[in-house]
Amino acid sequence: MRIGDTTSRRAMLKGAALATGSAVIAARAQTAPGGGFLTFAQDTREPDLVLPLWPEGRMPGGPVPAITERIDDQTDNAGLRYRVAEHVTRPTLAYFAATNPTGASVLILPGGGYSRVGIDREGYEAARWFNAQGVAAFVLRYRLPADRWGGGALVALQDAQRAMRLIRAGGKWSVDPKRVTVWGGSAGGHLAMSLCVKVYDRTYPAIDAADRLLTRPDGAMLLYPVVSMGAGAHTGSKLALLGPDAAAADAAAWSFDQRLPGITPPIFLAHAVHDRVVPVDHALALFGAVRGSGGAIDMHLFEDGAHGLGLRGDPAWPMSDWPNLARRWQQRNGLA
Repeated sequence: MRIGDTTSRRAMLKGAALATGSAVIAARAQTAPGGGFLTFAQDTREPDLVLPLWPEGRMPGGPVPAITERIDDQTDNAGLRYRVAEHVTRPTLAYFAATNPTGASVLILPGGGYSRVGIDREGYEAARWFNAQGVAAFVLRYRLPADRWGGGALVALQDAQRAMRLIRAGGKWSVDPKRVTVWGGSAGGHLAMSLCVKVYDRTYPAIDAADRLLTRPDGAMLLYPVVSMGAGAHTGSKLALLGPDAAAADAAAWSFDQRLPGITPPIFLAHAVHDRVVPVDHALALFGAVRGSGGAIDMHLFEDGAHGLGLRGDPAWPMSDWPNLARRWQQRNGLA
């Protein structure tokens, strides 16, 4: 679909038909072995609308590095599409309209180690799942600190804050501004936690009325998140976010493994014990930090699982059922 402020009638009708199809898929997923979540990866529904995040000429975080945005379009071993964005210069917000909307919404922040950002896995596929539950979904393609923007580590958070404000502002969609959850995997989970913790950080000057709205999500769902930039950090994410010579103070400022301010929203956390990319110690540290601040966190640890599984996990793994666990958590917290 072309990036822009309007959607053709034909595209809208096609989107409605696909959304209806998603409801059928959701019903099947509830009874299929392992939840049948792979059907949402096999679905080909694209966003109903894709919007530029910033008005022309008003994007903060410059100067822009000498890079060219590109999409790495591959197919994984199971024959599923696996697109990844690199060198993002024009961040966008992709909107997936919900089937039988409840008013709830979710901002999806795919992972990629702050040097790439996923599109399908941890992105569009999760959006289709949430849509089938009546939740409007927004997938953010954010700028990558690895590209060494003038704004440094802040550029991804600038994009995430702006996205949260645009969702609440509405206009082209109607959602309950008090039921906006953030979902993030891996480095996207770190960015989601940044939204939850850096609530009072004004990372850019206000551009319009939307920038007067709150950036704190009403809940956070985290899969195998990067948490610490200090000892035991995920090397790739730390290098991309802070560079090769990160000062201890900078690493501490972007770590969430110590006592946190008592402003974090309720958190859902899932991680595999034998994650080979981001150690489970990150999840354990986050759990301790949130509990130490008096916050609410549901943590699910699984013996079998994989980093970056999204909705493509082995149906035999209990971890692959995370969407149903997250759904019940949303309902319990009034976020569904």
